[in-house]
Amino acid sequence: MPAQITLDELPGLGGELSSAGARLPGMRAGDRGYTARRRRSDAHRIVASMLAVLALVGCVTAILLLAIAPTASRMQNDISSLTGRLDSADSQLAALQATAVHTARQGSRLTKKIRVLDRHMTGLGRTIHGLQGSSSATREQTDALRACFAALQAELGGLALQTHSFRGRVTSVGLTETASAPASCGAALSSG
Repeated sequence: MPAQITLDELPGLGGELSSAGARLPGMRAGDRGYTARRRRSDAHRIVASMLAVLALVGCVTAILLLAIAPTASRMQNDISSLTGRLDSADSQLAALQATAVHTARQGSRLTKKIRVLDRHMTGLGRTIHGLQGSSSATREQTDALRACFAALQAELGGLALQTHSFRGRVTSVGLTETASAPASCGAALSSG
């Protein structure tokens, strides 16, 4: 004969089953318990779904960070390189501006010096023109004196010294000229 287990033989379980039967009238027995279990199961599913979504979001964020980090690092390196080049260009621009200001000042000074030199050159030109005039006049006088030199030598050669004496004393001395100098020589000598 097969073994049968009665509710009386199971002391703790029998009471629970009888109370469960009392709670579940008819076929709707266990509605409350089933709903609570179902709610707990749904809560577990919702929490699991949320955790899965959070895990997916974390994975996507990690992938994006891993993909973006090298690009961001490269961009930061490019930005720092461009910043350095910009600073270098700024310093070169400042140096060029200082050089331009210095060159402009030197140009202004040179312009003033050139104006002064122009004035001096104008004065020197006038002086040279005057000296050329004096030189030509002197050359003309020199040529006239050269022309008269031969005549003067002839005149000097024609001079004779005459002395008169009385009782051993010279009373007068005179020059006699045999040739006279031309009139042009007198004009050249008087103008010199």
